[in-house]
Amino acid sequence: MLVGDMMQPDGRVFLKSEWAPIADRWPCVSYKRSNVGLKLRSEFQPGRDVLLYVGTTDPRHTEDPDHRSRLLSAVVVQPGQELETRKIIPPETWAASVALHGERWPFSVAVVRAAQLEGPPFPDARALIPEAYASLGEPRNFGSFVELVGEEREAARGLAAREVHLNLMPEVRAYIELRSTLTTPLAVRQEALRMAQGIIDRVNRGGELATRRNPVRIAPSFGDLVPLLVRKWTGTCALCGGPLFIGTDNPMLQASADRRDSANAAYDDANVQIAHLACNWAKNECADDQFDEWLAVVRGAEVE
Repeated sequence: MLVGDMMQPDGRVFLKSEWAPIADRWPCVSYKRSNVGLKLRSEFQPGRDVLLYVGTTDPRHTEDPDHRSRLLSAVVVQPGQELETRKIIPPETWAASVALHGERWPFSVAVVRAAQLEGPPFPDARALIPEAYASLGEPRNFGSFVELVGEEREAARGLAAREVHLNLMPEVRAYIELRSTLTTPLAVRQEALRMAQGIIDRVNRGGELATRRNPVRIAPSFGDLVPLLVRKWTGTCALCGGPLFIGTDNPMLQASADRRDSANAAYDDANVQIAHLACNWAKNECADDQFDEWLAVVRGAEVE
């Protein structure tokens, strides 16, 4: 693929100095000054833009000579949530960095998509994008990023790259997901809290005798359920496609966590969607053909 495939045709291309390509040992974009994060939030749009890594010239920092002054990686970041670097990178990496440099890069933004440029030899920044590369050395841009424009932007878009998957530690994924809920509207978070508590209650009742034996269900912890449900909230019912209503007094229209495969006991990322309580109930209590017919009526189709 090309770098241009990671962005929109009208997207912007940015450049930032880094010590090495994007990797599991440092799976985020970090910076020293909070104003860099403010600039990212105001200028970078995920899904539209891309950020390129260029290796520094300093052998004390960029140890591999094949990386110095070379374009190394292309990443898409989520600048809407500023994270603590020490909670994103592996503990041993953070400890080694602090021992050498102190807490020099305390702030980070998550990388949501990453690719490594083809190499070695990696593209020479001095030859390919000389103006943007030189501007990184200006005092006002120390530790920050600059934009590629004109022919340099087009040259960067045409670079060959291969996508890489970042293997984040489970606690890192949970931390990023939890932080993402902080930018979600309060009303949606409250709905997620209510649904999460309902799931935990159902899990705890599994196997108990009532008018019938309650089915056994499996779910992650409450702290993991809330961000999962926030992420699954689309504003529409996953079954009928109608709007979800926040805080409604009508229990039939209340948002409900539905297991896609009812035979699967797990409330996990692959098996959870959000639907109206009425749709959820009908799906679980009716035969498939009856449920499909009912859905058609709800969606406004004529049924013979």
